[in-house]
Amino acid sequence: MSGDESSQVIDLKNEGSVKRVIGIVSGKGGVGKSFVTSRLASIFAKKGYNSAVLDADITGPSIPRCFGMKEKAVAKEGIIQPVVSKGGVGVMSVNLLLDDESAPVVWRGPIIAGTVKQFWSEVDWKDIEYMFVDMPPGTGDVPLTVFQSLPVDGIIIVTSPQELVSMIVEKAVNMANAMEIPVLGIVENYSYIKCPDCGKIIYPFGEGKTDDVGLKYGIPVLSRLPMDNRIAEAMDKGLVEKLDMDVLVETADTIEFLLRNVDHSTDTVDYGETHKIAIAVDENEKMVGKLASAVKFVIADTKGRKILDRSYLEVKSVEEAVSLLKGEGVDMVISNGIDKKLRNLLSDNEIAVIPVLRGSVEDVLSNFLAGKYNKA
Repeated sequence: MSGDESSQVIDLKNEGSVKRVIGIVSGKGGVGKSFVTSRLASIFAKKGYNSAVLDADITGPSIPRCFGMKEKAVAKEGIIQPVVSKGGVGVMSVNLLLDDESAPVVWRGPIIAGTVKQFWSEVDWKDIEYMFVDMPPGTGDVPLTVFQSLPVDGIIIVTSPQELVSMIVEKAVNMANAMEIPVLGIVENYSYIKCPDCGKIIYPFGEGKTDDVGLKYGIPVLSRLPMDNRIAEAMDKGLVEKLDMDVLVETADTIEFLLRNVDHSTDTVDYGETHKIAIAVDENEKMVGKLASAVKFVIADTKGRKILDRSYLEVKSVEEAVSLLKGEGVDMVISNGIDKKLRNLLSDNEIAVIPVLRGSVEDVLSNFLAGKYNKA
């Protein structure tokens, strides 16, 4: 990779704090990345979190328009103040500094990368719990700068279901893996059209392409978004916070679930007890990114910080899996892709869930025994 070779995470100035950083990336433009970014930030604000957006798409900034922002960012005592949306989302974007938002930003790569660093370190980010970084498409200087300079907890890849999706998504996945950044999941935009008269679902680009990539890399498909003129209208009018649709709500729940172990405020595991934990894997014993895709489970009987026994359980469906896990006496499931419905089903069967972002089965077992995980 070319560009800034430094991998030093940059500190925030002015006693700022950002607890969780999620990058929103895409392999190509025009797939709805800015919508996903602004929508997720809005949902987390409605959940009661202090949320923010760092618009790292310097040459194609659109986040301020999504929120209908007209005012400009100002500096106080040398620190840039983010503009706050009507819904309470803090935003920093180059368009909040330009006199004319339609003026082109014709800058070279190093200047753009430097601007992204400034938007992180020299903006008054105070007590931010979830920051979403809207990155430009591709795998160039800006994503590299963000991955190296910001404490990114994970990324979400936004794509469309067209034929080139596998190659484009794989490039983004491979870059994230090279930088050791967890991929939280994939959001497929322009997935389907729902007939307003009969309710029939039509898939204009076909089905399954994104699922195939997700299965290959063990990454869950978090959401499929429709082609709906209500979304386009909300974006054009700057009303993303007022969009009356449930799109990305469950994705936000999953992100919240997956990042529970970023802080340590959840219930810790009592290692004095005996536990039976299950890890979902595929046919190659690779940890799957979606529990519903599991073909078998590695089951470990533990006491204290030792494994007493280890076995395997093959399954054919999610419903069968929960029933069999309950029958085996499993009291904890470790996974990085459990949707809300399945989490509720496990909870109803008195099976706790431990969210992790990535890792091999051996690493996950080792981290569990070392006390690094918390129960959700």
